[in-house]
Amino acid sequence: MHTSIKFRITLWFAAMMVLIVALVLTFIMIINGNLVTKNPEQRLVQVMNHNVNQVEFSHQKFEFDDIQYYTRGVYTILYDEQENVLRGAAPSAFTADEPLTDDGVRRVSCGETDFYVYDVHVDMFVGSVWLRGIIDAAPTGSFMTAIVAVAWSVLPVLLILSILGGYFITRQAFKPIKQVTEAANAINDGQDLKARIGDGRPRRKTRDEVENLTAAFDSMFDRLERSFEAEQQFTSDASHELRTPTTVILAECSYAKKNDMTLEDYRASMDVIERQAEKMSTLVRSLLEITRLDQGTQKVNFEYADLSDLVSVICEEQAMVPQQNIRLEREIQPGIFIDMDVFLISRMLQNLIDNAYKFGVEKGWIHVRLIRASDRAVLTVADNGIGISEENLEKIWQRFYQAEESRRSQKGMGLGLAMVRQIVQLHGGSVDVDSSLGKGTTFRVTLPEHQRKEETK
Repeated sequence: MHTSIKFRITLWFAAMMVLIVALVLTFIMIINGNLVTKNPEQRLVQVMNHNVNQVEFSHQKFEFDDIQYYTRGVYTILYDEQENVLRGAAPSAFTADEPLTDDGVRRVSCGETDFYVYDVHVDMFVGSVWLRGIIDAAPTGSFMTAIVAVAWSVLPVLLILSILGGYFITRQAFKPIKQVTEAANAINDGQDLKARIGDGRPRRKTRDEVENLTAAFDSMFDRLERSFEAEQQFTSDASHELRTPTTVILAECSYAKKNDMTLEDYRASMDVIERQAEKMSTLVRSLLEITRLDQGTQKVNFEYADLSDLVSVICEEQAMVPQQNIRLEREIQPGIFIDMDVFLISRMLQNLIDNAYKFGVEKGWIHVRLIRASDRAVLTVADNGIGISEENLEKIWQRFYQAEESRRSQKGMGLGLAMVRQIVQLHGGSVDVDSSLGKGTTFRVTLPEHQRKEETK
């Protein structure tokens, strides 16, 4: 049978409270039964008989160490044969000059207070002593009776209130856990990816452990929702990008089958099919690379390498194939080393330079700059191309996104910048962009630098 944690905690709390109440009542009953009786006379006689039995004569002297000089409201005084006080004291209110006498219990008045006095002469043949017991004559049993009655009335009520309070606190403490379960089930069933535990309520500055747990789950749900939405958008965009070349290929094949064509017409159709197939191949290859980076299945081979040399080589290669008469300039500070995957960093820089070429202007320029800033390597790729509007700056990192119509006319699938950010983040760096529409764009990549071992000595 399944029992909830809330029920088990409440049951344990209730059991402990019942035990505590039972122990308290038992303790009160013991005090009432053993330490206090309704008859002070009887109590006086009992205590005095006990003390008399504790008087011993050993090694030529009396032993009085075991006598209880105050217990159960009884004051005991020890006298020698000449009636001198040896030990003990009388109550402060007992002012009577009462002689020692072996006449049993008697009542003595001292102002407004009455006392019972009981004298006992202890004769050991070799000597004797007197024991006097004094107790307040007012009965005290009624007070303890009132205490017992109050205890039996109040403690069960406190027990019930404690159990109810414990249940309420437990329920409130575990309420977020229930909300976590409901939200997780809703997301698991695909019913509501926007389900949250906090319900949009502001979080307190001081939170307990359960509230911290719910906040962590809400944050995780936010990431799951963003990831799922991005995955949906990615699937939709990929399907759209693949549908166009597929449609062209099928249409071209259908046209070639239905029409009488010359050899040149077939070659033209094959060229169209080949271009679209290459486009599909490039798209699929890029998608696979991005997916492998996302899932961490692509092996990253970090090595301590010269970033300055790598940037110089890539710039030289790109400058050898001029496009739109765009001039590629470079300013590279030598001796900058980082831990990197050479292939991925090369791909990142090539994507940035390709992007600058695609959206550059006739007879424009591209400026690649690499410098050392503190313990970071800063790589910038700037151009004076068509630029990006401010409202589209954050969107350029999305897969398949291309901004203005002027950009859509350019060759590309909108995956290059998404891959750039992915590669930079994989290397523990950051990338940002500044752009003005019609004036140009500057991409800035910051990567952690590592000095040569011989330089750090």
